[in-house]
Amino acid sequence: MTLTSRVVQETMRVATILSFTFREAVEDVEYEGYLIPKGWKVLPLFRNIHHNADFFSDPGKFDPSRFEVAPKPNTFMPFGNGIHSCPGNELAKLEISILIHHLTTKYRLVLIKSQ
Repeated sequence: MTLTSRVVQETMRVATILSFTFREAVEDVEYEGYLIPKGWKVLPLFRNIHHNADFFSDPGKFDPSRFEVAPKPNTFMPFGNGIHSCPGNELAKLEISILIHHLTTKYRLVLIKSQ
C-alpha cells in the first residue's frame, strides 16, 4: 500500500465520517457477559471502534504506518461493513486520492512559524 493510501486510511480512521449504523442480531449473541437476543437492534459506534486502544495502539496519534499491515477484521469500517456497506466507498476513496494529488501538485505548502 502506498503512503498516500495509508494516509487516506488513517484519516478515515481518525475522522470517521459514518458514526454509527443500525443492525439486527440474526441469532442470540453473548458479548462480555451480556446476551443480545435474536431480533434486537444493535448500534455499532464506528468512532469508538476506530479509537479503541485494543485495536489501534495509541489511537489518538495520527500514524499512517499502522496500515502497513491490514487491521484485524471488523476493526476498521469507515464505510460500514458487509453487504450493507456504502456502495460508493471505492468512488469516495478515489475522490480523496484525486484531491490529495491536486493539493500536492498544484499548491506549495509552507509551514508558518507560530508566534
